[in-house]
Amino acid sequence: MEKEVISSSDKEKFLAASALFLKEFELSFTEYFTCLCMNYAKAVSKDEAKEIALTIYHGLFKCDYDIEEIREDLFVRMGHDGVMIGFLINRILFYVIENYLSFVRKQEIDSQVELLIGCVSHFIHVIESEVMPKVCNATAAFDVSFSSDVMFTPTNNIIEAFHTMRDDNQSVTFLNLYKGVPISSEASIVEIEGEQVTFRIDKLQEIAMKLDAQAFIVKNNYFNKHLKADIVHSDFQNNTVVLKNFIYLLNMPALQREFIRVHPDIIANVYLHQFDNMQTIGRLYDLSMNGLGVVSSENNGIFVGAKVLVAFELNSASISSVKGDKKIEVQGEVINVIEYKDSYRYCMRIVPNREMSDKILHYITKREREILEDLNNELNEYRV
Repeated sequence: MEKEVISSSDKEKFLAASALFLKEFELSFTEYFTCLCMNYAKAVSKDEAKEIALTIYHGLFKCDYDIEEIREDLFVRMGHDGVMIGFLINRILFYVIENYLSFVRKQEIDSQVELLIGCVSHFIHVIESEVMPKVCNATAAFDVSFSSDVMFTPTNNIIEAFHTMRDDNQSVTFLNLYKGVPISSEASIVEIEGEQVTFRIDKLQEIAMKLDAQAFIVKNNYFNKHLKADIVHSDFQNNTVVLKNFIYLLNMPALQREFIRVHPDIIANVYLHQFDNMQTIGRLYDLSMNGLGVVSSENNGIFVGAKVLVAFELNSASISSVKGDKKIEVQGEVINVIEYKDSYRYCMRIVPNREMSDKILHYITKREREILEDLNNELNEYRV
């Protein structure tokens, strides 16, 4: 196709011509996706895998806004594992195309496979939109390799790009999160041996990478997607790190955050006031200027889209001890509910007023400094 956009009329045309296939294939799609999750994404329960499968299947032909909502839901449900999401999305959608071709051959009906590929390509493009360049070539949104293991460009192509970067004396940019705080710095390429690459790196970045147990590289002129790699060895005396198993990421959620999202150093009781002042009590999971997470063993009917009043207290070490300064009350909207075995995590968008914004900003700023101090302390232990 000449471009990545597929019109609503084209989607409707495919839906009308393929209604029988879509109806009969839904169960097979759900079972196959669930099987993939059970084998590869073991942290996802069977029931949740089925729910995710149906969300993807019913969202494949929807508008961009709805697909973007699916993307956000996927990243939360699957622990922000962009590689796994990319693998599952590409594997399952290729499965759709394979079975559609088999279906039209058996039924001896006119194939609308170009429209289906257009819908699939555009779905992937919207899922990837935060990390794909705004202008890309005609096949970029469907530029995947459907191998049995990984759905991305082979490692040797990535290694070749590192060779070119070293010859051009170009650096890479690493990004890791430590307790919610982004740690990012540039690094030079020291040596390339086979599929292992040695980088000279900032010491704080190296310890953040070590604690994260993985390395993340931000896309640049040599890579049109972000990269993830495994750590082979860290040398804190010489500030070098050896990486291998480079793979393209479908997304890097840390770059999508408008504000820093810190992990609180307190066990805060959060009261979610809703209908008839019914309360759901939980603990603060994370906090930013426009959002927060709450973990609770209670539900009390909370659902996605619910409007709530969130009230909690910050610890006195974080803000002024003047009476009342610790109290935070903000209006919020539940944007996702993640159900675990014995608890729930509520992800909320909040709209604090000026007074609450100042308190939250003060806490986040101080908490960020504390987290960086913790990271430096961790570094000192490794350098001994």
